[in-house]
Amino acid sequence: SQNGLGLFEAYPNVKIDSFGFNIDPENNYRCFYFQRWRAVMEGDLDAYGDVYPATNQEAEMPVSVFNVVWNPEGKIVYEQVGAVVDRLEGNTQGKAAVFGLLHNAGLKIPASPGDKVFQLLQRLGHLKGDMGRSWSRESDIPKWWVSKSRGADDTEQW
Repeated sequence: SQNGLGLFEAYPNVKIDSFGFNIDPENNYRCFYFQRWRAVMEGDLDAYGDVYPATNQEAEMPVSVFNVVWNPEGKIVYEQVGAVVDRLEGNTQGKAAVFGLLHNAGLKIPASPGDKVFQLLQRLGHLKGDMGRSWSRESDIPKWWVSKSRGADDTEQW
């Protein structure tokens, strides 16, 4: 989706600071870390035909926490991206990473788990086929993965 939206053309100066790498004391195969993104919108954003002109405004996203889980062979089996730590930080109304850049450009996408509009947008993007993916193809999800939530779906408890 980042490539399809031309985010890095609109924001050629994205600065991503990753820090605070910590191994989970209960799972040696999981690493938590934080990211802070900053960028200035120097180019136009072409969101699949809707053009948002460059604003030269800085986007300052809130810090987000990420985690990566790998197996004993060193293969990454799961990556969770961008849970905002403090939604009051920055100037993107609590939106981080890609959603913070889109917000700064003027594209105000609802981006919360369970949001029906966001779920529909993700699924339409998958059906179209050339807009990136928000989650793995079903055939690529391991059998041991129990969650049926995908992308912006509600988070179920099992």
